[in-house]
This record gives sequence, structure tokens and C-alpha cells, in this order.
Amino acid sequence: MLNVFQKTQQSVNPLLITRFSSTLVPRTPAPNEQGKFWKLTLKRSTIGLPPKTRSNALALGLKRRGHVVYRPICNEIAGIVLKLKEVVGIELVDRVEPLKVRAADGFDVIGRMNPRVAPGSKAAKPLLPLRKRNNQNDA
Repeated sequence: MLNVFQKTQQSVNPLLITRFSSTLVPRTPAPNEQGKFWKLTLKRSTIGLPPKTRSNALALGLKRRGHVVYRPICNEIAGIVLKLKEVVGIELVDRVEPLKVRAADGFDVIGRMNPRVAPGSKAAKPLLPLRKRNNQNDA
């Protein structure tokens, strides 16, 4: 089967392609839209929603509640967002914010205490109680 995106994949962003009948025409964003993005936030879980709605959320990259993705402004994304308008929060932003990096904990773990190493310690209790086996043959 012939891939219709073969010629356009290298030169044009596939998100900016619109399909008219059987031909593919690259869509150029309007001058006021260039460099703008939608910040999409999944406000409600997709559990219990129809499968088509769930697949639309996944197509946008929204996997879990509270998840945020940035998408360029284009007709295809607008159509998907319209189908998810009750589930998704939308903001218009000028640039994509970098991912938040988790702050340092403020401490370093040097090692783990093995409770079986120091049996005399009151704080170190064994994970499982150590019991002698009662053999009936010994009695």
C-alpha cells in the first residue's frame, strides 16, 4: 500500500496537513496563530466515557487526569478538542513551558539498614519473626 505521507513527511509537519478529497494540501497557519500553542489539560478522567472519546484523548496525548500537553493551533487539533470540550481545559500560550524537574529531596541515602545484621538492637526488628522449627521427630 502506498503511503500518502511519504513526500510530505520530510518537508512539512504532519500536524499541519489537511485532507481535501483525495489530495493532501499543507496548511500554513494564519499570521496571528504562528508560534502559538494550546495548553490542554485533562480535567476529568476518561473512565466511563465512550471508547471514541477515550481514543480522542489518547490521540492528543492526554493519558491521565491532570496531564498537560501542548499542541499547535490547527484545524485537526481543534476538531479533536471540540469532541473533548467537557473533559479538557484549554489555554492559549505563546510558548511551550519546559517540563518541571523534581526538586532534590535534601538528603542522600547512603545505605539501607538490614535488621538481621544487628540482632541486639531494639530498633532493628526482624522483618519476619525468626522461630525455631518444631520437629515432631525430636520429641
